[in-house]
Amino acid sequence: MHDVVTLARLGPRKGYRRAPGARAWYERGVALEPTDPAAARVAYERALAANPELADARCNLGRLLHEAGDAPGAEACYRLALCVRREVAVYWFNLGVALEDLGRRAEAIAAYREALAREPRLPDAHFNLARLLERAGELPEAIRHLHAYRTGA
Repeated sequence: MHDVVTLARLGPRKGYRRAPGARAWYERGVALEPTDPAAARVAYERALAANPELADARCNLGRLLHEAGDAPGAEACYRLALCVRREVAVYWFNLGVALEDLGRRAEAIAAYREALAREPRLPDAHFNLARLLERAGELPEAIRHLHAYRTGA
Protein backbone atom coordinates (compact mmCIF):
# COMPACT_ATOMS: atom_id res chain seq x y z
CA MET A 1 0.00 0.00 0.00
CA HIS A 2 1.32 3.46 -0.89
CA ASP A 3 1.52 6.18 1.66
CA VAL A 4 0.94 9.86 0.92
CA VAL A 5 4.67 10.67 1.03
CA THR A 6 5.49 8.13 -1.71
CA LEU A 7 2.73 9.42 -3.96
CA ALA A 8 3.85 13.03 -3.45
CA ARG A 9 7.38 12.14 -4.64
CA LEU A 10 6.02 10.70 -7.88
CA GLY A 11 4.59 14.05 -8.86
CA PRO A 12 1.41 14.80 -10.72
CA ARG A 13 0.05 12.27 -13.17
CA LYS A 14 0.93 13.01 -16.76
CA GLY A 15 -1.33 12.26 -19.66
CA TYR A 16 -0.42 9.44 -21.97
CA ARG A 17 -0.88 9.37 -25.69
CA ARG A 18 -2.54 6.36 -27.14
CA ALA A 19 -0.32 4.39 -29.52
CA PRO A 20 -1.35 4.32 -33.16
CA GLY A 21 -3.84 1.57 -33.94
CA ALA A 22 -3.77 -1.04 -36.67
CA ARG A 23 -5.50 1.19 -39.22
CA ALA A 24 -3.07 4.06 -38.60
CA TRP A 25 -0.09 1.73 -39.06
CA TYR A 26 -1.65 0.35 -42.23
CA GLU A 27 -2.18 3.84 -43.66
CA ARG A 28 1.38 4.75 -42.71
CA GLY A 29 2.59 1.70 -44.62
CA VAL A 30 0.61 2.68 -47.70
CA ALA A 31 2.08 6.20 -47.56
CA LEU A 32 5.64 4.90 -47.12
CA GLU A 33 5.60 2.28 -49.88
CA PRO A 34 6.69 4.57 -52.76
CA THR A 35 9.63 6.09 -50.90
CA ASP A 36 10.67 3.63 -48.17
CA PRO A 37 9.53 0.02 -48.68
CA ALA A 38 11.49 -1.18 -45.64
CA ALA A 39 9.66 1.26 -43.35
CA ALA A 40 6.37 0.35 -45.04
CA ARG A 41 7.06 -3.29 -44.25
CA VAL A 42 7.62 -2.44 -40.58
CA ALA A 43 4.40 -0.40 -40.54
CA TYR A 44 2.43 -3.33 -41.98
CA GLU A 45 3.98 -5.69 -39.43
CA ARG A 46 2.95 -3.33 -36.63
CA ALA A 47 -0.56 -3.07 -38.07
CA LEU A 48 -0.80 -6.86 -38.09
CA ALA A 49 0.54 -7.07 -34.53
CA ALA A 50 -2.34 -4.82 -33.49
CA ASN A 51 -4.90 -6.62 -35.67
CA PRO A 52 -3.90 -9.93 -37.30
CA GLU A 53 -7.12 -9.92 -39.32
CA LEU A 54 -6.26 -6.74 -41.24
CA ALA A 55 -6.10 -8.60 -44.56
CA ASP A 56 -5.12 -5.60 -46.70
CA ALA A 57 -2.01 -5.07 -44.56
CA ARG A 58 -1.21 -8.78 -44.90
CA CYS A 59 -1.58 -8.59 -48.68
CA ASN A 60 0.55 -5.46 -48.97
CA LEU A 61 3.22 -7.01 -46.77
CA GLY A 62 3.15 -10.05 -49.03
CA ARG A 63 3.66 -7.89 -52.10
CA LEU A 64 6.63 -6.14 -50.49
CA LEU A 65 8.15 -9.49 -49.56
CA HIS A 66 7.59 -10.74 -53.09
CA GLU A 67 9.22 -7.66 -54.59
CA ALA A 68 12.19 -8.25 -52.27
CA GLY A 69 12.58 -11.79 -53.63
CA ASP A 70 10.82 -13.70 -50.86
CA ALA A 71 8.13 -15.57 -52.83
CA PRO A 72 7.56 -18.17 -50.05
CA GLY A 73 7.00 -15.39 -47.51
CA ALA A 74 4.66 -13.66 -49.94
CA GLU A 75 2.70 -16.86 -50.49
CA ALA A 76 2.23 -17.24 -46.73
CA CYS A 77 0.97 -13.65 -46.45
CA TYR A 78 -1.49 -14.05 -49.31
CA ARG A 79 -2.84 -17.30 -47.88
CA LEU A 80 -3.32 -15.68 -44.47
CA ALA A 81 -5.11 -12.73 -46.10
CA LEU A 82 -7.38 -15.22 -47.87
CA CYS A 83 -8.17 -16.90 -44.53
CA VAL A 84 -9.77 -13.61 -43.52
CA ARG A 85 -11.29 -12.46 -46.83
CA ARG A 86 -11.60 -15.19 -49.47
CA GLU A 87 -13.73 -12.99 -51.70
CA VAL A 88 -10.98 -10.52 -52.64
CA ALA A 89 -9.82 -11.21 -56.20
CA VAL A 90 -6.50 -9.40 -55.89
CA TYR A 91 -5.43 -11.68 -53.03
CA TRP A 92 -6.01 -14.68 -55.30
CA PHE A 93 -4.21 -12.96 -58.16
CA ASN A 94 -1.18 -12.13 -56.01
CA LEU A 95 -1.13 -15.70 -54.72
CA GLY A 96 -1.12 -16.90 -58.33
CA VAL A 97 1.88 -14.71 -59.15
CA ALA A 98 3.79 -16.01 -56.12
CA LEU A 99 2.96 -19.62 -56.94
CA GLU A 100 4.02 -19.09 -60.53
CA ASP A 101 7.35 -17.66 -59.36
CA LEU A 102 7.76 -20.71 -57.13
CA GLY A 103 7.30 -22.96 -60.18
CA ARG A 104 3.95 -24.32 -59.02
CA ARG A 105 2.05 -23.73 -62.25
CA ALA A 106 -1.00 -25.91 -61.56
CA GLU A 107 -1.62 -24.11 -58.27
CA ALA A 108 -1.06 -20.75 -59.98
CA ILE A 109 -3.66 -21.65 -62.62
CA ALA A 110 -6.13 -22.51 -59.86
CA ALA A 111 -5.42 -19.22 -58.05
CA TYR A 112 -5.90 -17.17 -61.23
CA ARG A 113 -9.18 -18.98 -61.86
CA GLU A 114 -10.30 -18.14 -58.32
CA ALA A 115 -9.38 -14.48 -58.91
CA LEU A 116 -11.44 -14.42 -62.11
CA ALA A 117 -14.38 -16.14 -60.43
CA ARG A 118 -14.51 -13.15 -58.08
CA GLU A 119 -13.58 -10.43 -60.59
CA PRO A 120 -14.13 -11.55 -64.20
CA ARG A 121 -12.64 -8.35 -65.63
CA LEU A 122 -9.21 -8.65 -64.05
CA PRO A 123 -7.03 -8.27 -67.17
CA ASP A 124 -3.71 -9.34 -65.66
CA ALA A 125 -5.27 -12.55 -64.37
CA HIS A 126 -6.60 -13.31 -67.86
CA PHE A 127 -3.16 -12.66 -69.37
CA ASN A 128 -1.24 -14.75 -66.83
CA LEU A 129 -3.77 -17.55 -67.01
CA ALA A 130 -3.67 -17.55 -70.85
CA ARG A 131 0.12 -17.81 -70.77
CA LEU A 132 0.11 -20.73 -68.33
CA LEU A 133 -2.68 -22.53 -70.15
CA GLU A 134 -0.81 -22.18 -73.42
CA ARG A 135 2.26 -23.80 -71.83
CA ALA A 136 0.01 -26.56 -70.50
CA GLY A 137 -1.33 -27.22 -74.01
CA GLU A 138 -4.84 -26.04 -73.21
CA LEU A 139 -5.05 -23.80 -76.29
CA PRO A 140 -8.82 -23.19 -76.60
CA GLU A 141 -9.09 -21.94 -73.02
CA ALA A 142 -5.84 -19.99 -73.37
CA ILE A 143 -7.23 -18.23 -76.44
CA ARG A 144 -10.45 -17.36 -74.58
CA HIS A 145 -8.48 -15.74 -71.75
CA LEU A 146 -6.19 -13.91 -74.15
CA HIS A 147 -9.27 -12.55 -75.93
CA ALA A 148 -10.75 -11.46 -72.59
CA TYR A 149 -7.46 -9.74 -71.77
CA ARG A 150 -7.39 -7.86 -75.07
CA THR A 151 -11.04 -6.83 -75.08
CA GLY A 152 -11.48 -6.21 -71.36
CA ALA A 153 -14.42 -8.63 -71.35
